[in-house]
Amino acid sequence: MARVCAGNRRAFSELVWRHQAPVFRICYRVLGNREDAKDAAQESFIRAFKKLDGFEGRSSFKTWLLRLTVNVSLNERTRRKENLPLEDWAPPDFSGDGPEEAAMKAEALARLHKALQALQPNHRAAVVLHDLEGLNFREVGEAVDVAEQTAKSWAYRGRQRLKDLMT
Repeated sequence: MARVCAGNRRAFSELVWRHQAPVFRICYRVLGNREDAKDAAQESFIRAFKKLDGFEGRSSFKTWLLRLTVNVSLNERTRRKENLPLEDWAPPDFSGDGPEEAAMKAEALARLHKALQALQPNHRAAVVLHDLEGLNFREVGEAVDVAEQTAKSWAYRGRQRLKDLMT
């Protein structure tokens, strides 16, 4: 970050390369559409670059970037105000599995993806960041700008709603 703040664009490119996968995953899980997720991920990095002077170092760069990413994704979702289609969602490659097992896994992932879209945005963000991206609750709280206990509560409520939707 010191090199980035000193104006080294190559250093920022390294940060983009290092964080592009989690940024895209968060955008995709919030928006539910690959093209929208690509656009939101790109917008997240553009905003991060423009707001580098706002990075105070109170949290890690990753946490700061993921907060920005969640905000960009939630704003985009609110702006669209529509149900999110699943027609362009492609499950991961299960070629090592037998056809039945691969089909069952793909169906379960599609159900999870659809259920995630039904959660309240703050609950979805907490579940995605903690359970799917592996952030601890302090980092989740920082990323969504709430207290750690609130992040825990949102994740708990989100998981309970997911459980209801999936059973």
